[in-house]
Amino acid sequence: MADMLFTTVPRILKDLIAEIENGKLALPELQRGYVWKATKVRDLLDSMMKGYPIGYLMIWDPAYNSENYDKAKQIGSDNKSFSSPKSLIIDGQQRMTSLYAVMGHKEIMDNKFNQKYIIISFNPLTREFEVGDNAKKRAAEWIYDISDVYQNYTKSFAYINNVVNLISGAREKSGTTLTEEETQTIQQNITDLLSLLNYSIPTLQINGKADEESVADIFVRVNSGGQSLKEDDFILTLISVYWQEGRRKIEDFCKNAKIPKSGTVYNYVWEPSPTNIIRTTMAYGFKRARLRYAYRLLRGRDFDSEVYSDALREERFEALKEVIDQVLDTNVWHEFIKCVEAAGFVSSSIISSQNALVYTYAMFLIGKFDYEIKPYDLRQIISKWFFVTFISSYYTGSVETRVERDLADIRNVDNGEEYIAILNNKINDIFTDDYFTTTLPNALATSSSRNPAWYGYCASLNILDAKVLFSQLHTRELFLPGSSGSKNALERHHLFPKAYLAQIGITDDRERNQNANFAFIEWQTNIEILDTSPAEYITEQLERIPAGDKELTYRQHALPDNWQNMDYFDFLEERRLLMADVIRHAFKKLSHGQLDNGSSLAESTDDESNTSEEGTPVLQPSKSTDDLIIEFHNEMVTTYHESKKLGYNPSYFWQMISEDGGYKTAKKLVNTSSPRAGLASLWEIHRLDLSVEANVLKPKYYELFTNEEREICATRLADYGYQVDEEIGESVSIQSR
Repeated sequence: MADMLFTTVPRILKDLIAEIENGKLALPELQRGYVWKATKVRDLLDSMMKGYPIGYLMIWDPAYNSENYDKAKQIGSDNKSFSSPKSLIIDGQQRMTSLYAVMGHKEIMDNKFNQKYIIISFNPLTREFEVGDNAKKRAAEWIYDISDVYQNYTKSFAYINNVVNLISGAREKSGTTLTEEETQTIQQNITDLLSLLNYSIPTLQINGKADEESVADIFVRVNSGGQSLKEDDFILTLISVYWQEGRRKIEDFCKNAKIPKSGTVYNYVWEPSPTNIIRTTMAYGFKRARLRYAYRLLRGRDFDSEVYSDALREERFEALKEVIDQVLDTNVWHEFIKCVEAAGFVSSSIISSQNALVYTYAMFLIGKFDYEIKPYDLRQIISKWFFVTFISSYYTGSVETRVERDLADIRNVDNGEEYIAILNNKINDIFTDDYFTTTLPNALATSSSRNPAWYGYCASLNILDAKVLFSQLHTRELFLPGSSGSKNALERHHLFPKAYLAQIGITDDRERNQNANFAFIEWQTNIEILDTSPAEYITEQLERIPAGDKELTYRQHALPDNWQNMDYFDFLEERRLLMADVIRHAFKKLSHGQLDNGSSLAESTDDESNTSEEGTPVLQPSKSTDDLIIEFHNEMVTTYHESKKLGYNPSYFWQMISEDGGYKTAKKLVNTSSPRAGLASLWEIHRLDLSVEANVLKPKYYELFTNEEREICATRLADYGYQVDEEIGESVSIQSR
């Protein structure tokens, strides 16, 4: 019989928590982030209270080797007395992290890199556990946070008496009394709650004879933690074992993509996960979409002989190291995000497919690094590719098979021109005339709120620089998070309100919530319309649109003439065709930079002056200008949050951004007759660099503002001794005062 790599021993919960607290017990890098919901923690405690088993732990005591210990993540964020752990939790991460956090009131980091507390409440009369909320916090008969019980472990008698007195006092205020039997119940139940610290958990202790690869295999095979592993988990495990720095690079990138570093702009398009990065890397670096093959590849498998080799594994990990830095390059990443934004998808709220992002990013990387395509050309083809593949649900169903075929098609491509040609041919095969006249209208015949075709229509409005229905604001501005305050600036409005449809006998929500019955309007407008019929509200709402804009508004929002008086189902059928036509025109603009002559869905600006009577540049809807406006808006949002962190809360400024967007807000503030009081506040905390004026003067935003506006900003800042000339070079000339 082979030597056993483990022994079975009982472990007491309080001892395990103590070892986590001092850093003796930790998590290996091969483990996932914390993914449990609070309700699952509640159920775990309830099982323990009832004396039920909660499964076993698996703990590894690696041979003394600092590299092994370095592959561990400490649970919690406190300073640990052990600089390196002595034991690692292989299975049971979610349970032990939960118990450590709940009983000790410890902040933990979830798999989205957010720090949070888990609050579980306990009713000492009924022995119930519930997730802590404000109602439990106010209720005298609930212990809001059970960590209070454990923090008073050494003086439990006094603590229990205090709980009894609080409940008794609340009873007396309500005109009742706490009985002796109830008092004894409270005392016993809190005592039982405290006794959970002595709960015995069976533990498989893996000894130091097991090396890292064996432990990884055990983790993959046993995995009793409740979350089934897939090939991407296996690959992450391999990376943890053979290249721990790589795993940390991936996690750091994902974290920074979600929580931007100081001075960087938040991206609202994609918050990638380690799985997303693995899939992108395998597709780009190894031209593999089927992850089971990618896993075997990294393990060192020779696909001809079917034999695994250490030499092959090392060789492939070296190749992985080369490509991963390109995948995780933040400059490259933001280049790709701009492609997605150029395709009209300016917010994650209108993106339902992670696969579309993953594999389009891989295509972007191939074009950039393998074929060195010029930035403008690459941006155009990738924007088109994302637009088409997303709307057509190209990356659904047998995704890996389809991507493998795409990767095979480009394997023998010699140059960038051929690469672009192949992608364009695939695009043309999807976006045929029949697609726009039949397939796409049929795809819009649904009540699904996450329909890619509907999201494609939303993106098309952004490409066409359409205004919100019955408004002078643009959809592109209002799709951005942070431009809506506490309420969404845009709301999906039933063109034929649900209550009205019910009045005429249409009560099925699948019919009333058809994609073709929705349009985006401002939330205030939605409130005004309520449940009135289209024929009733349309006259008043059209008054908000300049007389000459009605035709354009109807075209961009796919509204048939006299739609308000149409039969509902005839309206839906006709509007689906018009929505498909909007998407077709957006695609043509995305492809050529302009729309078909004679069939434009946007106002032509070719013959118009670029300057107003006052000399203020008129911003035409070009991609570069749109990008600058979005970037400036993001900078305003970042400015607000940075100011708030420093103790200055410009609430009116935030309200303006929420209503008008960052760019229009800056215009308004700069053109006021007197400087803002906010300048003085920022001067007091030595952060005039956070002012609207300082941001306006940045060279990259030069074309967004007039010379007069920049002069105003420079003068105001100079009054506070701010050296703008060093910040903006020769953009503005001022005299110090």
